Amino acid sequence: MSNVHPLTFSRKDANDSPIDIELAIPTSVASAGAVPTLWGIPLKYLSLVTLAVQNSALTIIMHYSRVSTPPSREYSAATAVLMNEILKGTISLIIAFARVDSQADSTQTPYTSQRPAAPQHFTTRVRKLSREVFSPDCWKLSIPAILYVIQNNLQYVAASNLDAATFQVTYQMKILTTAAFSVLLLRKKLASRQWLALLLLAVGVGVVQIQTGSATHGSAAAALAHAMHPLKGFLAVTAACFTSGLAGVYFEMVLKNSPADLWVRNVQLSLFSLLPALAPIVFAQHAAGGSGAPFAGLFAHFGAWAWATVWVQVLGGLVTALVIKYSDNILKGFATSLSIVLSFLASVALFDFRMTATFVLGSAIVLLATWLYNQ
Repeated sequence: MSNVHPLTFSRKDANDSPIDIELAIPTSVASAGAVPTLWGIPLKYLSLVTLAVQNSALTIIMHYSRVSTPPSREYSAATAVLMNEILKGTISLIIAFARVDSQADSTQTPYTSQRPAAPQHFTTRVRKLSREVFSPDCWKLSIPAILYVIQNNLQYVAASNLDAATFQVTYQMKILTTAAFSVLLLRKKLASRQWLALLLLAVGVGVVQIQTGSATHGSAAAALAHAMHPLKGFLAVTAACFTSGLAGVYFEMVLKNSPADLWVRNVQLSLFSLLPALAPIVFAQHAAGGSGAPFAGLFAHFGAWAWATVWVQVLGGLVTALVIKYSDNILKGFATSLSIVLSFLASVALFDFRMTATFVLGSAIVLLATWLYNQ
């Protein structure tokens, strides 16, 4: 769920071929050079475990933050999406700015002229980064940016109406939608094994939804003040998967045709996300009467759990960048499977979620499909 942006795609990459469907970044980059370590552990494994924990934590925290209060005291999902884009864009801008400096340093040798004075050097870096961010082709990022904003808002609707475990399993349909758009728009060719995996994925999600519609939630869930509507949640997560798949494939096309630094692309995505992220906030204020200071209710009921949701999403974007750089598709598939299992266990422990035999069967099929697709 996370998306460097929701940067979430997947094809053979889901990460598809050498491109991460979930991030549409050539996976060949991951294998180039030695993999760094931290405390003696390869960074690719640390990043994958962190991503799995982050995905599971985001699902649990987002779900709890939405259902633990009555609808009249819910925080604005649109505000959360806006803050996510602002924070993610700011962090990406800082990293991109630092990379401009390091790239400039790497071009100097003991025999070249000395570095300019600090103010001049700073100005040069700012101008260079500005040219990269506002490049002639930056407008191409507007389409995936809008799609990502829609996707993120739909995720909040889904998390408000589905159990965390059900949401986590159903959201794996993004593999199916990304593969479909890759075949239609990029003319990708999938192996017969991958087609089988997609079929199993659809069957597994269907089985999970059948049990969701008929199962009775536990006492803890029933005590929650927020009434959940599984059909509404399923429609929202399905729409989110479609927007995620289309955005991922389109972003992949942009990266292939006009290579640029990943962090610069994230800055561009965040910039183009601001207006569509603001739109539902403006409309909501207008519908409420529009009196008072602009955006006066922007952070209404925006408590600790809301901020936790935002920051975990931002963390996911940064971790995803590490996974794309240092890992591969097979390991990423295992990380997805681990996050699903963690969500199951957390749902049982925290929300008194009852895992029926039907749910376990459907989830097992989804896990098998995820593993098979990434082989």
